[in-house]
Amino acid sequence: MTRRAAGLLTRPVPAAVAQVAVALLDQARAAGARLDGGQDPEALHDFRVALRRLRTLLRAYRQDLGDLAPKKVQRRLRELTRATSGGRDAEVQLAWIEAHRGELGKRLRTGVPWLLARLEEREAQAYTAIRGEVVQEFREQERRLRRALNPTLVAPNPRGPAFGAAAARLVREHGTTLDQELAAAQTAHDDESVHAARIAVKRLRYLLEPLAAEMPAAAPAVEQLKHLQDLLGELHDLAVLVRELGDAVAEAAAQRARRLHELALKAGGRGRALRAKRPQAGSAGLLALARLAAEWQDRLFQRLATEWGDAAVATLLGDVAALADALAAPPAPVLPLPALPVPPAPHVPPRRARSLVGPSRRTRLVPEEPSTP
Repeated sequence: MTRRAAGLLTRPVPAAVAQVAVALLDQARAAGARLDGGQDPEALHDFRVALRRLRTLLRAYRQDLGDLAPKKVQRRLRELTRATSGGRDAEVQLAWIEAHRGELGKRLRTGVPWLLARLEEREAQAYTAIRGEVVQEFREQERRLRRALNPTLVAPNPRGPAFGAAAARLVREHGTTLDQELAAAQTAHDDESVHAARIAVKRLRYLLEPLAAEMPAAAPAVEQLKHLQDLLGELHDLAVLVRELGDAVAEAAAQRARRLHELALKAGGRGRALRAKRPQAGSAGLLALARLAAEWQDRLFQRLATEWGDAAVATLLGDVAALADALAAPPAPVLPLPALPVPPAPHVPPRRARSLVGPSRRTRLVPEEPSTP
C-alpha cells in the first residue's frame, strides 16, 4: 500500500471537510454559470454531479461536523438536486430514443415523433426552471454554506479527529453496504434494488475521490467504481424510460380518444386539417419502444453479471477494505535527516617563522679590531 503524505488526511475532520466542500461549491458555481449560457450540453450534468458530491460529503461526515453544515442548507441542496432530475431524464431519454429508433420497423414507429415532441417540451420547460429558479436558489444556499464554513477554514489551530481516520470508518461502512446492495440486485427489472446498488456505488466512489490525491492507491478503486456506476446507471435510466413509456401509452390513448371525438364533431375538411396540425399520438410505436428498452435492460444486466461476478466484486471490496486499513493506520513519523559526517580538516604544514628582516638585509658579523695596548 502506498504511504500517504501529510496533508488533507491528517487535518481535523471539520477543517478537511470544509476544504473539500468549498472546492465542490466552486465546481457547482462554474457549472451553474455555464447553464446560464445555454450552449454547453454537459453543464447540467456537471452541475448535478457537483451537488451530489457535496451532499454525499456533508451527509457522510455529519456526526463530526455538528452545526458546521446547517441542516436546512443540506435539505435545500437535496431539493435542488431533485429539481434537476426531470430535465436530465428527458435529456437522456431523447438521446436513447434517437440512438435506437432505427431498430424499430417502419410500421412500428407510430407515435414516436409525438413522444419526442413531448420529451423536448418537457426538457425545455425543465431547463427554463433550472436556469432561473434552481441556479438562483443554489447561489443563495452557496452563500449560506460558505459563511458557515469560513470560520473553520481560517481557524489557526483547528481541532478534532483526523480526516483519514474518519474516512476509514466510513469507507468500511459503505463497502459493507455496497456488498449487501449488489447481492440484492438479482434481476434486470428489479429497479428498486438496481437503483439502491447504484446509490451505494456512487456514495463510496464520492467518499474515495477526495482521498486519491494523497493516496494514489485509491485511484484504481475509484475507476472501477465509476465503471460499475455507469452500468447500473444505464439500467436505471432504462427502467425510468420504461415507466415513462407506460405513462405515454396511457396519455396517447387519451389524446387519440379526444381527437376522434373532436373529429366526429367537425366537418370533414376541417377534421382533416385538425388531424394534420401536429404529430399524432399512437400506441404501436410506444409499445415497440417499451419492448426494445426491456430487451436492452436484459442485455445490460447480462453484461453486469459477466463483468461483475462474485470474483470481481470480491476483489473490489478487498481493495476497498485495504484502503480503509491504510487510512486507519497512523501516519508514519517524520524522521530527522541523519547528520552528515564532518570531514577532517585538511593537513596544513606548519609555516616557518618569518624573520622581521629579509634575508638580503641580514646584519653581517664584522670581526672586532684588536685593542691597542
